[in-house]
Amino acid sequence: MALVNLNADMGESYGRYRLGNDEELIKHVLSANIACGYHAADPGTIHSTVKLARDHGVEIGAHVAYPDLAGFGRRKMGLSEQEVFEITVYQIGAVKAFCKAENVPLNHVKPHGELYLTAAVDAAVARGVVRALKAVDDRLLLFLVGSVVDAECRRFGITMINEGYVDLEYNSDGSLDLDKKREARDPVEVARNAVSLVEKGGRHALDGSWIVLPTQTICMHGDMANGIELARKTREELETRGHKVVKSRQVASAVV
Repeated sequence: MALVNLNADMGESYGRYRLGNDEELIKHVLSANIACGYHAADPGTIHSTVKLARDHGVEIGAHVAYPDLAGFGRRKMGLSEQEVFEITVYQIGAVKAFCKAENVPLNHVKPHGELYLTAAVDAAVARGVVRALKAVDDRLLLFLVGSVVDAECRRFGITMINEGYVDLEYNSDGSLDLDKKREARDPVEVARNAVSLVEKGGRHALDGSWIVLPTQTICMHGDMANGIELARKTREELETRGHKVVKSRQVASAVV
């Protein structure tokens, strides 16, 4: 039996434009990564999503991104370590303020899109993100993956929760193959990917090679065409096999 957390990216709507089905997705996960206004979300969306997570007893995280609203945070940006630090502090502050307004704690930080991919392999970018957590609140968890980030977390005393993906594919180098169309996926296959991460510590890449991915939290996406079904099936399969889906704090405590 393993302890594993399920998280989801939420609050990615903007004004009158709605993305995903947070109200249904939140029933199947225990951690919510809330967009901070740089790739999606406006103040009202952040506030309503914080309240949604509070009402469901779900951990709240700041889903920080490059300042790229038009590109949904998926475009490369050559920001320096200091600039990454500053935009991360700024975005954490936005979600943290709404958490304070609703009397709930901010639990973690998770980079989004290109910031996530870059931080996983670029020490300066990773350091900018980690320094931000250290400066704002060193009790915050960081949802990410990779030895580069792990080294920076150890240096600054930040706890990293290793994340794996099941509804996206991996390239042979361990990078994610982003499906920007978010087309429907086979729930059985996605659940099988989750079981592989939890029980075998990895999964197969697009070319069939094996990727080692020690996983403590699994990300689900509400903007997938059948994202709710994928999240439901994934949690159901994990629990059927005797694994326990828990909050990230419980996973972190078990590792320590």
